[in-house]
Order: sequence, then structure tokens, then C-alpha cells
Amino acid sequence: MNPSDEWRIDEPSQPSEQPVSARLTRRGLNPTRLAYCIGPVALVIILLLTHYGLVSKQPLWVWVIVFAAIPLGSLLTDHLYDVHADRLTLNVRVGYQVATVTVVIYLSGWGPVLWGCFAFIAMENVARNGSSVWRTTTIWSLCGMAVGQFGITQGWFPLELTRSKALPLTIMGAFVLVFIIRMAGAIMEQKETLMAQKEEAEVAVRDSEDRFRSLIQNSSDVTMILGTAGAFRYVSPAIRELLGYEPDELIGLIATDFIAAEDHAQVRQTLGAEFQSRQATAALEFRMVRKDGTECDVEAVVTNQMDRPSVAGYVANVRDVTDRKRFEALLAHRALHDPLTGLPNRQLILDRADQMLVRARRTGEPLAAYFIDLDNFKDANDSLGHGAGDRLLQAVAGRLHGLLRASDTVGRLGGDEFVILAEGMSLAAGPDSIADRIRAVLKPPFCIQGHEGTPITISASVGIACGVRSSADDLLRDADIALYRAKGAGRDQSVIFETTMQSIAGDRLALRSELDSALERDEYFLVYQPIFDLENLRLLGVEALIRWAHPSKGLIVPDAFIPALEESGRIVDVGRWVLGEACRQAALWQAKGHQLSMAVNISMRQLESAALVDDVRQALASSGIDPGMLVLEVTESILMKDANATVARLYQLKRLGVQIAIDDFGTGYSSLAHLRQFPVDILKIDRSFVSDMSRSPDAEAFIHTLVELGHTLGLVTLAEGIEEQIQLDGLRIEQCDHGQGFYYSRPIAPAEIEELLEHENLEGTVSAPHGPMLTL
Repeated sequence: MNPSDEWRIDEPSQPSEQPVSARLTRRGLNPTRLAYCIGPVALVIILLLTHYGLVSKQPLWVWVIVFAAIPLGSLLTDHLYDVHADRLTLNVRVGYQVATVTVVIYLSGWGPVLWGCFAFIAMENVARNGSSVWRTTTIWSLCGMAVGQFGITQGWFPLELTRSKALPLTIMGAFVLVFIIRMAGAIMEQKETLMAQKEEAEVAVRDSEDRFRSLIQNSSDVTMILGTAGAFRYVSPAIRELLGYEPDELIGLIATDFIAAEDHAQVRQTLGAEFQSRQATAALEFRMVRKDGTECDVEAVVTNQMDRPSVAGYVANVRDVTDRKRFEALLAHRALHDPLTGLPNRQLILDRADQMLVRARRTGEPLAAYFIDLDNFKDANDSLGHGAGDRLLQAVAGRLHGLLRASDTVGRLGGDEFVILAEGMSLAAGPDSIADRIRAVLKPPFCIQGHEGTPITISASVGIACGVRSSADDLLRDADIALYRAKGAGRDQSVIFETTMQSIAGDRLALRSELDSALERDEYFLVYQPIFDLENLRLLGVEALIRWAHPSKGLIVPDAFIPALEESGRIVDVGRWVLGEACRQAALWQAKGHQLSMAVNISMRQLESAALVDDVRQALASSGIDPGMLVLEVTESILMKDANATVARLYQLKRLGVQIAIDDFGTGYSSLAHLRQFPVDILKIDRSFVSDMSRSPDAEAFIHTLVELGHTLGLVTLAEGIEEQIQLDGLRIEQCDHGQGFYYSRPIAPAEIEELLEHENLEGTVSAPHGPMLTL
């Protein structure tokens, strides 16, 4: 026999349409056939009894006619009932049977005694047609006895008994007959009930088998039965999807041959002697080898059913979990890695830093954490868009990753902040060497997809924390503090953490907490840096710059508190105050006859605020100055953050009559097309290009291009950061219009501006000072 046949589920058989009583008699002697056999036997017995004078003597031809007519009539009534089985044909059949029995027993002269023959008729009909016919046979039998008794009284039938005994015997026989027939009906009812219950159970079993077979055949999970040696005895069709085999191909083969070699030990340990020695269930995960040689992850639940004779094996339900495993691995990776760059995230960085600290305490080897911040990433991100910014971060991550040894870690904390963890031989040349390599690897311009014509140059500030700390958080905290000091020292710098920096960081946090109340306490004030005509050095206007007069720390420069104002959102309130104060000062100078333009810087938060237009309108209305005297300066990177929204806001401001200047022009990545759509009046060339004029021909060429671009668009060009005569001369040669810088004047108080104006009125021009003026 095929091994798989042992577990084959047979097709359910169709239920029989025969009557219950007929199915009850499908085995053994049929009662109807027995009834036909009794006729000839009865004829022989009657003839013998007649010969010995024990029954009433009747002519032979009478008995022959009677016993010949009985089977013929029975065949006719049986056929009629078989063809049309209804109440009428049933009564005809039973009535005929009762009539024939009545004639036979009462012709013998012993009719009152032979009432049991009616019981035979009842039992045959109950056996043939079921328990429900017992009433019909009872009524007809009683009618037959009544007719026979009536025939005796009329002299139609002979009587071997005295008449006085015949009637009591008939009455007692009728009473007993009724109980016998009823008993036969009750017994048949029980059998029918048992048969119905058996059939219901059989149907339920067949349905259960059908459902089980359907589940097994159509389930995506594989069901298999293994013998004592681990050979396949049954395999469900789902094996085709799991391993690519047909079920019959695996019968008789050893299951472990299809388990990945690396997982053999695990499976043997789980399903070893202990599991096989008792009835138990084990769940395990392992890899199986498909027919094409590839592997898949599976989850199996194996049950020891060796003690069940119907199974006598190990039943395994196997499910393909390859996709789930792949998804779990992806989730685990994402939980510990930055989704943009694929580098370790903060959680994994801290974990690896803790491990690095443990090794350093044990071995004494050096370690260092490098906190890296991209100096001008925000400009590129705002100018080119977040998509380009993301690709730039990915490119930076690639360069940093290629810089390190396999034992070191580079991760991303978020934004444009990266962390590098190095130890052992990586620090053989000192911590500064890695910082130099970090800055060097980022110097070559980046070419970003979609912006191939705009090479992006970035630099990095690096904070370094060396040596063992009590925790990874402390190590990164110190590197972050060093990074803040590096950024304060200028771009492209690296600083190693020193313990004195912790107090400075604490002071910085305390300073930020005092910003909220500085405006209410009138601690802010403005200074003004002159803007002059490069051709004749005449004073044309000023740029308003904020300062903070801290009550205990003294004068605080903007770089120390403006970023904190931006982060907290307080820059909007402070910017509103600057607008009002600058316009008020311009109005005072105007009242004295000095027509100076007033330039005010607008932050990103202000430009995003819908209240900016109303703030400018209110400042102009309160001061009464000519709107054309007010210049609003916006950096190039801010303009490019959301070009469409920025254009709309700038046009609202232009309708007020103010001028718009692009500050730090050349450091962002705005295109000519963008520049044309902005309602700009002035281009301010960034100080970094001016400072490189005397050292780099490229800087001179770039300034030439910017000035030409401004003139082509009909814009005024203004150079920032002029500190030397050679720079002034070069800008004049390039025909730059205006300038500002320490060469002319540092930011000064309003009274010093008025002194410059008075000096200008006397001299006609203002010469550059030979010594520093009031520095604020």
C-alpha cells in the first residue's frame, strides 16, 4: 500500500434514499420473503393435520384454491404499494393480508386460538414500512378477528371449540395482540432512532472528514507526518509552494535532508531524545532548502503522536515566515539606523559608545568621539530644496563612512549632525588627525543629482571628546560642547574638549533662559553700520544691528543670542521691536535734515509670519518716514527655502513702498530664474568673497560676475566686509555701487552717525578713519 494512502481521506458516500426500515433489514432474511415462504409450509401442515383429524375437514380443492390465491394477491398488492406507496395502497395491502389470514385460520376451525398469525402480519409490515404502520395493522387485525368471530356465529366457519369458549379466547387474543403489535412498533421506533442517530453521526464524520481534507488540501501551511526515522509518510499539497516539490516526491525521504545545514544542530536538540520519549509539542524556527537550492525561513509546530495508533508518527505544521523574517529584520535595522543614510542612529551610537568605553577601561586604549556639524548645509537645503538636501546628506555619509576603519563607527544623530567613534589604532596619530581627515574629505564639491550644474561646497565643524567617561551620554555631551566652541571659532574648525568648556556651556544655557525677559527689561539696543557710495564715499544709509546689554555679563554680541531667539520663536517679537526702533531713529535723523536709508534684517521666522506685513506697515505709520527709506534685508538661503511663498510675501511688502535687499548673496544656490521673479532692489555681496579678493583670482572673478549680474538686472550692488584699501580699490574697478565694512566704520551709536554726517557736510566726503571708532 502506498504510504500516503494511510492518511488519505476517502470521498464521502452519498446518503441512501431507502426507507429507514428497509435499511434496517438489508442484511439477513427479509420478512416479506419469509411471509411468502410460510404459505406452502402452512398448506402442508394443514393437510397433515386434516389427515389426522386435528383441524376442520375441508375439501382439498378449497385449500389449494386458497393457498394459490394468497400469493397471487399478495404479489399484486405488494406491486401496487411499491409503485404508489401511500396510505391507500398501504391499507389495501394490509387489508388483503389480514383477509387471507382470517380465511385460513378460521377455515381450520381454530380461528380464536390462532390470533398470533395477525401478529406476524403486523411485524412484517412494521419491519417493511417502519414503526408508523403499527396502528394500521392493529385496526385491520382486530377487524379480521371480528369478522372471523362473526362468521363463526353465522356458521360460515367451522369451530373445533365450543362457542362458549370461542368468544372469550377471541377477546383475550385481541387484547394480547394489541400489546404485541404496539411492542413491535415501539421496538422499531427505538431501532429507527438509533439508526437515525447513527446516520447523523456518520454524516457528521463525513462532513468533518471533508472539512479536514479541504483544510489540509487548501491550507497555505504544510502538514506533514514523519515516521520514527524522520521519513515523510504524508505531505500536504502546500509543499509545492513552500519547497517546490510534489508531495509524492518526498514520501519516504528523510526530512532533515531538507533543513539548512546551519540549523541541523538546533533542530536535533529541540526534537531529540527527550521530545521523542513522551507526548509533547515543540515550536521552532529554522531554514529549509527549496528544490531550486534557495533557502526559506519556516516556523514549525511538531507534535509527538507516536502513541496514537491512527497516526503513529510526528505531526508537523510548517509555515513559510520568510517575508515576516525579512520584515522583522528591516524593522530591527530601522530601529537602530537612520532611514535616510543607513548609518547608525542615536540609540545604536550610544550602545556602541558604551561598548567602546567598556573596552577602553579594560585595555587602556585611547578613544574619541567626534561631533560633526555641516557649516552651511542649511543654505544648500533651503536653496535647492529638501530633496537635494537629503541627497547631499547621503553623499556626506558615504564619504565619512569610507574614511574609517571597520572597527570604528560613523552615525547620524539627525539634521546635519554626524558622530564618529574611534578607538585604538585609529587614534595612533592623535585625535586631531581624524578631524583633519574629516574636513579634508568634505572639501571637494558635491555634485547632486538634479543639480549637476551647481557644485555644492560645504565644510564641517568638529567637536572632539577624548578619554573615558562615566557614560556614553557624557562622552557625546562633551563632544557637543566642543563642537559649539568650534562653530564659534568660525567655519571648518575642530576643537578638543576641555573641562573649562562645561562651565561655558552652562553659562550659555543660563543666557538662553534670560532671553525671554530681556525685551521686557529694555536690555536690547541698536547700533548702526554706515553704508556709503564707493565712488565718492558719501554716507547713504545705515544697517541697524541689535545688541544685548546684559545686566551682569555686559555687552553680548548677536551670534550669542540670535540663534536661541530663532529656536524659541521670540525672534518675531524682537524683530518687531527692531523695526519700530530703527524707523523711529530714521525719523529723528530725517527731522534733522539727514536723508539716510535704514536697512533692517528680516529673519526666516519673521518672513514666515503673516504678521510681518502689518508689523512693517505699523512701523512706517508710527515713524512717518518715507517707505522708500526702509530697506528689508533677507538672506539668499531664506529666499530659496519656499520660493513661491517668499515671492508672495515680498510682493506684499513691496506694495508698501519699501526696498528689498538680498543679503549674503553668492553663498546660496539661487538661480537666475529665481532671482528674476523676486522683487529685489539691492544685491549684498557676502563678506567672504570680499575678504578673498586680494588672495584669490577666483574671488575677484566671482565678484565681477555678481556685479555684472546685478547691473544686468538693474539692481544696486553692495559689498559687505570691506576692511582694506585694496578691497575698496578692487570693488571700484568692478564698478560695485555701495559698500560697508570696518574700513569705513564699525557699527556705532546714533550720536556717532550724526558726527559722521556733520564731518561729511564740512569735508564733502568722509575719509576712512585711522583708528577704530566706537565698537559695539
